[in-house]
Amino acid sequence: MNELSDVTTAVMNRLTAIQSGGADAFRSVMMFSDPDRRRSVAHLRRVVAPAAMVVYAGRGRGAGDEGVLGMPKLSVLVSARNLRGGDDPQVGDAAVNGAFELLSLVAGDLDGAIVDADRRLIAVDEQLVGADESQVVYEQRYVVERVNNVTLPTWNADTLVGAGSVVDVVVGDVSTESSQFAFPGVDGVFEHHLGVRSREIVWRGQLRAVDDATLNTVEAGIETAIGGATSADLTDAFSRTFGDCVPRRFTRRGKRRRDPVSGEAVQPFEMLFVQLNP
Repeated sequence: MNELSDVTTAVMNRLTAIQSGGADAFRSVMMFSDPDRRRSVAHLRRVVAPAAMVVYAGRGRGAGDEGVLGMPKLSVLVSARNLRGGDDPQVGDAAVNGAFELLSLVAGDLDGAIVDADRRLIAVDEQLVGADESQVVYEQRYVVERVNNVTLPTWNADTLVGAGSVVDVVVGDVSTESSQFAFPGVDGVFEHHLGVRSREIVWRGQLRAVDDATLNTVEAGIETAIGGATSADLTDAFSRTFGDCVPRRFTRRGKRRRDPVSGEAVQPFEMLFVQLNP
């Protein structure tokens, strides 16, 4: 199998596993190869609802001018039906999930999910694509990005940032110090090497937690580490280890907010470490 097959299969498996009220949320989950939305919707409306369909929608152009293909795009079509007369298929009732509930379940499971080891699904938009008195079909679109930060970095064998955060590690330059001198009447400059100097390593990303109280605990732990001024090993997502690292600064970048899909508390941040002896 290839990347696209693995990703679409993983998305289908996640949709199949979604539960609501102790039962499967969907009676039908399928893949459809026709990217034409009208034919996809027409096919889905003939399937037993509630139903979900995964459609590979191609790739855009990559960033820059090199003509590289961009990230894969997937569409997830969600169908809800209510034949009981008078009940809105978007809202549903105690016995039947409406489209709104199904869409919430799907977005909550897929948006930000890691599939096929190192691919992250990112929700792009959601729209109504078909409706009548008894049935509605919505489309959620996702891009699939390759991520390098699946494994969180650690300092002193501690992630510090909590399990759900997203962190990139930026390793600074290694530099040396020297003194230069010259002698009268002698061409050129002489240099005396003074040794390798410290370098900066930055953690940058989003602190994420299920609620504000949990995020407060994460931030308090980081501030405690800053105040401790302890030197320890730092390890990044590529299994690189940097010894003698001291946490020096924790900066909140912008306001704390709520993730619009999951409701998680989110705080953009930056944390500076100094490696004393690179």
